[in-house]
Amino acid sequence: DVGGFCNGILAGLVSITAGCGFVKPWESILIGLIGGFVYQGASMLLRRAKVDDVVDAFPVHGACGIWGLLALGFFGNPDETGGNGAFYGGDQISIQIFAVFMIVMWVTPLSIAIMLPLRLLGALRHSDEFQEAGADLMEHSPPKAYSQQTASPSKETAM
Repeated sequence: DVGGFCNGILAGLVSITAGCGFVKPWESILIGLIGGFVYQGASMLLRRAKVDDVVDAFPVHGACGIWGLLALGFFGNPDETGGNGAFYGGDQISIQIFAVFMIVMWVTPLSIAIMLPLRLLGALRHSDEFQEAGADLMEHSPPKAYSQQTASPSKETAM
């Protein structure tokens, strides 16, 4: 699954973005690796819940972004990187949990305010016929991308 493979890579990158300046290189690898598993779990959960997220945007950016914020509360040695992680006796995890809470409290009502009217207007889905034919064919692929005729070399270029 090429899409899952690429999303797994993105998941690791999203996971380490929040704390990249405050963790050691080996910690960043571990955070990114765990992010791959967070992505896979969130993707499977959405499928089981029958939520239509074709490109796995929430598992990559939402779930792994949350993991990345929380990971910063666990990792980060205050003596070497300026972090304040729980694994080093710090208390950054409580701040990170509060940050996740505040972000969710901000994003959820704004998303509902934007998406609910669009859903009620029917602007979030294509017609069944459009979906049957496929959006790639209907919107992105011209019926004749290349000429069927091949250009024959002219006499001038052959000499």
